[in-house]
Amino acid sequence: MKYPVVLFFIFFSINAVSEVATCVGAVERIAYHEPDALYLKIGDTGMMKVCDPVAQYYRTGAESCKLIATLATTARATGKNLKITLDNAPSSSCSSISEWFGADVRFVELMP
Repeated sequence: MKYPVVLFFIFFSINAVSEVATCVGAVERIAYHEPDALYLKIGDTGMMKVCDPVAQYYRTGAESCKLIATLATTARATGKNLKITLDNAPSSSCSSISEWFGADVRFVELMP
């Protein structure tokens, strides 16, 4: 009987910490951490790891990571906002994304 209880708690603890958040704002910081991390700070989010330019990170592949870096750099250089949707945010509020958060990025858009 203890196995169904353990599975119940695992299922609800995983689902309780993952929400979808869509953040729109200026790219405040862009950083690369050797050997495997592109970090962004967008608007009021913390500095978050969004991808790995050499390997798969959550759903984002290496080539997609390079595109995200290009979009973020373009947004920063032109003063435009970036829109990013995360599937594993702590809450739906972008301000809840803490420093060094590992983001599962679903969508990125350079805003007009």
